[in-house]
Amino acid sequence: MCKDIHLKVSSNTKKIFRHAPKINQKHLRLLYINNSLGYPRLAIQITKKAVKLAVIRNRIRRTIRESFRKQLTELDSYDMLLLITSNIYSDKHEISDILMQEWKLSIKLLQQSQS
Repeated sequence: MCKDIHLKVSSNTKKIFRHAPKINQKHLRLLYINNSLGYPRLAIQITKKAVKLAVIRNRIRRTIRESFRKQLTELDSYDMLLLITSNIYSDKHEISDILMQEWKLSIKLLQQSQS
């Protein structure tokens, strides 16, 4: 099931999420729609404009996916698209901390909207 929890970001995926409900934070946007699979899936898109260094972008993806895996049992069956598009002006070591805080807050808001 490890491979099944990840969605690929493509133009088709973006069309599906076009009218999806969203949770907006300062640097990220979480779009979500119900799925009938019985488990949640996640797609992550980080633009080069937002985070310049590929090393940092990949670290962010890894940490968000790990956090997502830990919360799999708590989440309902949603397909989620995480967009990080706004430019982050911060030290390169602080960027992933900032985004992880916003990610965790977005997940809490999503869980509250489920109730």
